[in-house]
Amino acid sequence: MMALKHNITVGLKATVLLAGIMGTAVAAAQDTTHPQAMGLAETQFERPDPESLQVTLDNGLVAYIAEDHRAPLVTLKAYIGVGTGHGAPGEAAALAAALRRGPQSLPADDFQATLDSMNAEFSVSQSHELTEVFLDVPANDRAQALTLLGQLLSEPRFEGPQTGPQERKSSASIDYNYSLVNAVAMFEDQLFAGHRFSPSATAEQSVAASQGARALHARYVVGQNITAAIAGDFKRSAAVKDTRRALKSLSAARPPAAQSFAALQPATQRELILSQAERIQGWIVIGHELPLVPEEDEAALAVMDYILGAYHLDSRLYRSSRELRGLTNDNSSFLKPGIRGPGSYSFRTYGRPEAVRLLVDLTFKELNTMRETLPTATELFVAKGALVDGIYADHYATGVEATQAYAREWLTEGSHERSESFPSRVAAVTAEAVREAAQKYIHPQRMVVAVLGPLDKIKAAPAIESEPQLSVWGAPPSR
Repeated sequence: MMALKHNITVGLKATVLLAGIMGTAVAAAQDTTHPQAMGLAETQFERPDPESLQVTLDNGLVAYIAEDHRAPLVTLKAYIGVGTGHGAPGEAAALAAALRRGPQSLPADDFQATLDSMNAEFSVSQSHELTEVFLDVPANDRAQALTLLGQLLSEPRFEGPQTGPQERKSSASIDYNYSLVNAVAMFEDQLFAGHRFSPSATAEQSVAASQGARALHARYVVGQNITAAIAGDFKRSAAVKDTRRALKSLSAARPPAAQSFAALQPATQRELILSQAERIQGWIVIGHELPLVPEEDEAALAVMDYILGAYHLDSRLYRSSRELRGLTNDNSSFLKPGIRGPGSYSFRTYGRPEAVRLLVDLTFKELNTMRETLPTATELFVAKGALVDGIYADHYATGVEATQAYAREWLTEGSHERSESFPSRVAAVTAEAVREAAQKYIHPQRMVVAVLGPLDKIKAAPAIESEPQLSVWGAPPSR
């Protein structure tokens, strides 16, 4: 059993005391010993045993249930093995919209009223290969929320107003979310054009999709194709009982065999996509497709990605563009591997018009440097420690994180062996393996370069470091 407790008062007192001690110590003398020379003890982190959290229902649904007493809340998440790549174009999106409307057995207005009465947080998200239903409620509403989730999954409301993903919007202000969403959408629309993962559907296909979504639901939203993560402030035995009761109505039918999706055909050259937008900043997304990553490459790719631009404020991309030059607040990498189909690897940043061309130039320089040089011993040391003792440990640190990590992994992998071996595989990564990963998974010569912003100002801005015009980085898409 995973029972997590957190004493806020004690933690706050300890933080205040530590801050006082540190302030006194810094005033007296600063310890500049390198962490590798400090003789730090090895981490004692052990992730919870997944079998101790796992429950299998008679209909084949696998749930991970854990006590998590940090707050009087219960978090529910259902992972469904169906995404935009399944079915005819638009069918999966129509299924997601049906799930957002609530259960058929509950009048539409009553569904929203029920959520409001529980002060619930509710969302449905969909990727190329998965659909996720999220529900977060006060602990006292656990049983009702589980019942609602079971009704929703069993019989979603297919008729009603469209409530699909939030539309892309334009704004004259610095709207970080919408501007970045639009730039990422430009990139992904071009990257996945013509592929099963493409989000586009014709008007005729969209009309047919509303009916096809019912058939998609009958085939894919079944117990054996769903995993659930349930964590919160409860007694596990009671939550297990409520879960069995609430989710038993899901079909026990066997889902279609796991589908593999075609790889993306790599571009033969860089492609430049520009979009005029009246912003006082420009938004940049650079990247290309990511093939399926085999287990033997996963650790080295993760280490390389961490050094280059993932997760933190001391990456190569961040240092070159923010720390050394102050051009942006962020320049980060986004490694998004697929499950049984292609993913993407992109690099995202933004800045004022006069900084945009230099940001593109610096990003490409760092990508090439990553391919051409070995990481330093310090970079390797920091990345390995952060990935295992930080990011990996954080994935299993609480009941919420552990149940969700295990539920997603079981649905996509059917076991927990790959994640269990991740720390030892990271420990074995060499500097040479990092460079090999960069050479295998980063290809600057065939990336999509998407820029959204005030294009005239970007083109007319004087060069800061002799950086070229955007046109150097590619031609308009030919496909």
